Amino acid sequence: MAGVWEKALAEEMVYLLAHLAHAEQHLLEIGAELGDVEPKILVLVDKLRIDRKKVGEVLYNSLGLSELGGEGSEFRSAAESLWCTLKHLSMALVHCDESIEKLARRLVEALERGDEASSKKILSDIRELFVVRKTLRDSLKATLFELPESVKGVESIRCREDLCIETEEDGKEASVAEHAVARQG
Repeated sequence: MAGVWEKALAEEMVYLLAHLAHAEQHLLEIGAELGDVEPKILVLVDKLRIDRKKVGEVLYNSLGLSELGGEGSEFRSAAESLWCTLKHLSMALVHCDESIEKLARRLVEALERGDEASSKKILSDIRELFVVRKTLRDSLKATLFELPESVKGVESIRCREDLCIETEEDGKEASVAEHAVARQG
């Protein structure tokens, strides 16, 4: 069983991963709004993805999960599949928190208006999201502290490619974003 400090470190790293992933997402949204590929944005997204990958490696090392392996290939190892799950759960947790914050603002506005019916409905919605949040946290804990032992026998699971997957071209490793920038000229 993991100690309190180990769990606290893991939780901080999960939030770090989620915020890095959200920064990437926001940059990609900006790029999409521009309506064209902006190489500077892609380079920054790639740097953030590489940093997120490094944080994931530190997290896995600190929890002793590195021995589950991973090749970075088209098919992911058990550790990489857990990584993908961890990334999505952590992002969902942050989105859940942001949704609660936005509903809390609506609740304050409804209370200020004296709208008791709306206040009760919004409060009910917030309570539901707290239940979802608890499920997300429990799932994150299970992904980090319980599932690794259970998935050791799983050889690989297919997952869509990620920009942090590196490709080999002319014997030199480069990220997908670096290839896109090189093509832009």
